[in-house]
This record gives sequence, structure tokens and C-alpha cells, in this order.
Amino acid sequence: MIHERTQCRACGSRNLMLILDLGKTALANDFLPPEDVEKYHTFLPLRVMLCPECSLVQLADTVDPTILYSHYAYVTSTSATMDAHLNQQAAHLLATAHLGAGSKVLEIASNTGVFLKKFKEQGCEVLGIEPAGNIADIAVATAIPTRKEFFNAATARGLKAGWGAADLVLGRHVFAHIDDLQDLLAGLEGISHQETLVAFEVPYLADFFEHTEYDTIYHEHLSYLSVRSIEALVQDSAFMLSRVDHYPIHGGSILFHLRLRSSRPAVHESVPKALETEQQMRLAEPATWAAFARRVHHIRAELPALLRRLKAQGKRLIGYGASAKGNTLLNTCGISTRELDYIIDNTPFKQHKVAPGSWIPIRPPERLLSDPPDHALLLAWNFAPEILRREAEFQKRGGRFILPIPEPKIIPFPR
Repeated sequence: MIHERTQCRACGSRNLMLILDLGKTALANDFLPPEDVEKYHTFLPLRVMLCPECSLVQLADTVDPTILYSHYAYVTSTSATMDAHLNQQAAHLLATAHLGAGSKVLEIASNTGVFLKKFKEQGCEVLGIEPAGNIADIAVATAIPTRKEFFNAATARGLKAGWGAADLVLGRHVFAHIDDLQDLLAGLEGISHQETLVAFEVPYLADFFEHTEYDTIYHEHLSYLSVRSIEALVQDSAFMLSRVDHYPIHGGSILFHLRLRSSRPAVHESVPKALETEQQMRLAEPATWAAFARRVHHIRAELPALLRRLKAQGKRLIGYGASAKGNTLLNTCGISTRELDYIIDNTPFKQHKVAPGSWIPIRPPERLLSDPPDHALLLAWNFAPEILRREAEFQKRGGRFILPIPEPKIIPFPR
């Protein structure tokens, strides 16, 4: 079920240093029916390592991906924030790669096909690769062709033989989920032609560090990527890092562009600029991450203390957004039904189940106004601005949101 990694996923160094140990937690997307809780025993170590050679931050322990992804609870957000982001990114990629009607676009871990739909609307021929059968079925039902399999070097050969080479290969928040990155690169080479653009969006290590986004650590997220670590990964491969675009989505993400070296791509100024910023931040130094660990321990002490003070005052508390990051937060802070009555979420797969580890029940979003609490812990803090706008009525009635990261606090409502 789980094995320990002794070499850096990016550069292969064996000089890995433990920088944070979050103990054993439930798998962040193991939402269960309440009757199955007693039989659940999957609490696995969550340890984080630094490679000082290339600055890749990574999990020490890797869970078998078939356990994590064969049936999956996460679906791509359809919020206004996400829709605007995907529209912007699709237009940028089509322009950058000079693509249009008839171009072949492949997405790895395509989820429900929400992103591919943007390219299909522009006349592109699209194909999704999604190992979670329940999620792939949603994409197929919306006319997004999707193969139920993992992408790797072996499946890429079959893809190219049957579908052809891709003009654009996409991956949104999947790169960090892959253990064998060299096999991924081999697969990408196998599905590419000379001018193919490969573009992956990943959470950015600089934002992760600056905002103490430790709750984004869970068993699916094997790597926490810097531009320096991406360069180290592709150094001896067929690919070059040609560009980096920064976005605020998911607490701060980068879209990195790979091109085949043989195409002699120009390197955009964004790459050396990012490398210089990372060097100034000292992201490869253990002392930097020791400071990060101290901030994590502060949050883990202050957040439950704040919730328990409010409970002692007779306040009713719930969670807002049954996100995977929220489950890391709940598990590592020891928050359960003692503090939160329930969590609201709009994902049908999660409703009427319980959150893994904390066993807090998940309820539909209508409960926020029909059964209003005094405070809602904003577990989906990455969509905080949109949520605060959308839930103005809850706040007008006196309800308040609690922001957990980077400093636990109650958000005032402007009148």
C-alpha cells in the first residue's frame, strides 16, 4: 500500500532531509458512509522531505496510486473563479502554441473534462486520460472523449498509435501526484511531435512557503515544485523548460511550459526571473524550512484553540468546503465533531458521507442558511474572495467566517 522513497524525484539525489512530520492521517479523499467508519484503518504517515540539491519538497512515503485514484471524490471546481481562470489559460495556451480548429489537445488526469471543453469549443480535437472511472463517466456523458487509464510511457505508445501525436499536452494539478517523473517524461516524449507544447499547472513552492500552505500536504501530493526542481528534472531529458506563468489559483500556482530540445525553443525571461527569486528566498536551505515548520506548529496550536474558545462561548461552528486540504487541516489539528457540527459542500459524491479521519458529516450547501451556525471554518480558503461575496446573506445575518491559513482569524464583515 505504501513505500518509502530514498531518492529525490527530480534530480535523483539521496541527500533528503526531513523537514516536517505530520504524523499518520487518513487519506484526504476517503469520504465514507457513516456506517463504514468502524472498519476504516487507513491512517498512513505524512512526512515531508527537502532535497537541498534541487529544492524539491516531497513526500517521503508513496501510496499505491490505484488505491488513491481508481474511485475518486474530487471534481474540478465549476466556480466563477475557476471558470475565469480556465478561460484565461485556454486562450493563452492556444495563442502560445499557435493552435486552433483541428489541433489535437490531450489532457492528463482530465477529471470531468471541464478544461478540455474550452478547447473543444474552439474546434480542437480533444482527448482526456482519467484513471478514476466514476469521474471519467461524467466527462463521457458530456461528450468529452476520455480513456480510463493512467498516463505513462507504455500507454503513451498506444495513444500515439491509435490517436496520433498531440499538438498540446495539458496537465492541471496532476504532475505533483506522479511518483515516477522520468516515466512521465518518457510518456510525454512518446506522444509528442517536434512542435508539441507540454504545459503543466502545479502549486508553486514559493507560494506554499510564503503563505504556510501546509494543509495542501496530503498523500496525493507527492511533490511541491520550484522552477529550480523542474529544471533539474528535465536537465538530461528530451525536454527544455521554456516558460513559466504565475497564477493566483489554488493559493498560487505556476504553469510551466516544456518543449523538445530538438525544436531549439527560445527560453522566456520568466524562467531566469523565477530562478533568481527562488535563490533569494533560499528555498533549497534547511533553515528556511525549519522556519516554515515553526509556523505550521503555530497554526496547529492556534486554530483548534480559537475554535474551542468559541465553543466555550456557546457558539455553533461548521466547516465550509469538504476539500482535501481541509481534511489535512482537520486531521493534523485534531478537529472533529467536538468543534464542528458538520461541513457543507456542493459535491454530490461527498454529501451525506463523513470527512476522513475527523468523521464530520458532509451536508449540502443549503444548510448554511436553513440551519445557520455562528461561524464557518473556511476549509476551501483558496476560493475565499468568491465565497465571501456569494455568502453575503449569511454574514448579514451575523454569521462569520474563520480563515485558517496563514494565521487563524475571524474575518470581519464590512457594513
